[in-house]
Amino acid sequence: MQSLQILFTLIGVAIVAYLVLKNYNPIFIFFFSGIIFLMSAYYLSGVPIPSSVKRTEVTFLNNIMDSFVFISDTFKKNLAGVGLIIMSVAGFAALMKHINASAKLAYLANKPLAKVKNKYLVLSGTFVVGMALKIVISSYAGLLILLLACIYPVLLALKIRPITAVSVLSLIALDYGPKDGSSINMAEMVGQKDNVIGLFLDYQIYSVIAYVVLIAVLIPFYFSFMDKRDMIKGINNEEVEIPKIENPQCPTYYIFLPWLPIVLLFTAYFLQVKLDVITANFIGIAIVFILEYARHRNAKKLGEDMIVIIKAMADIFTSVVSIIIAASVFAEGIKALGGIGIVADAISSMGAPAVILSIALLSFIVYFATVIMGSGIAAFNAFGRLAPDIATKLHIEPIVLVLPIEIASCLGRSASPIAGGILVLAGFSKISPIAIVKRTTPLLLVAMLVNIVVAWSFTW
Repeated sequence: MQSLQILFTLIGVAIVAYLVLKNYNPIFIFFFSGIIFLMSAYYLSGVPIPSSVKRTEVTFLNNIMDSFVFISDTFKKNLAGVGLIIMSVAGFAALMKHINASAKLAYLANKPLAKVKNKYLVLSGTFVVGMALKIVISSYAGLLILLLACIYPVLLALKIRPITAVSVLSLIALDYGPKDGSSINMAEMVGQKDNVIGLFLDYQIYSVIAYVVLIAVLIPFYFSFMDKRDMIKGINNEEVEIPKIENPQCPTYYIFLPWLPIVLLFTAYFLQVKLDVITANFIGIAIVFILEYARHRNAKKLGEDMIVIIKAMADIFTSVVSIIIAASVFAEGIKALGGIGIVADAISSMGAPAVILSIALLSFIVYFATVIMGSGIAAFNAFGRLAPDIATKLHIEPIVLVLPIEIASCLGRSASPIAGGILVLAGFSKISPIAIVKRTTPLLLVAMLVNIVVAWSFTW
């Protein structure tokens, strides 16, 4: 029976992967496959379908009803929890973009780099500054668009090749920090949705620092080697048109506004005052509204700003929250089939190698799934929700297994030629997305190994 459960689990995952590769909508595929898996698991091994409705008898019709009740319960749970948190973050980020505060921050943060003479050190500095900005500008594609506007022209003026410049920008990959959607989602997965700051300070920051130091050190050596190799091949003489750098129109002090929710959350954490991410973002929005009214003396403009926030919340529901909900249904279905649990039991009985083997296996599965799908959110939620149960069997903290998976989804996104951020870079620089990811994949694979080792070190 166990062999059948593993076989059905593998077949199920393979079919879903095939359909996603064929460009079927992943939200629909996750929902539909999740229902099929839940019902199949009941008739294969008697695993009951999770449902808030208690029934005295189980019939085929009741199982169908319970499947949809489970979907309904999943919507309610996520919309009232991690979904609303992510939507509030997106609303605040959209407001920062609308008033040019985030663009001003990126513009001024990168300005000192133009004074560095060694162009490869400039690339390392650009990467470090970009990763620092990621804590307040959490959107991967959004931050890349800002950097393309304010630092990409500087890099070209310093005689840095376009392929090298956009490759380095693509490495600004990790999603981290207390107001990042993936981090919030990760905290919910491990049962600590009210401890995002604690997880960041105790675990996530070490993975981020390891990645930043590693890539910053490797950038000068690796890209210098790649440029010399291209010179030998005679393919480094691109004609470059340097875009104009524009200073965003807003007061200079607006660069502090994107930091408002972060400052509020950290202050509340250290003062031991209860403050959630949603409230921090809404307080930030209120402060911005006051400043905007003082600046423009126009109440109607605040109404326009509010529409920007609401539209951003709706967009993030479509692109992110809906995937999280659908992937939750898929993950529950895969879990019910039983194959993952059986494999986890087998690995956990291996002793000392079991932990690092599990971390490596799940991390690379998510990495390659993200490369294929182009969406780190989909892959992370599909497999990340299986990790806490596996961690329990391995007698380790769930975050030890979930964190490297989250990092892997970010690295896989940077290695995917169909990811939104990579397509933005490719379109702006007129370079093939395949060429960009081929150049950065060796660095991303090294980063994957470091990610696994750092996660494993949490068990020492």
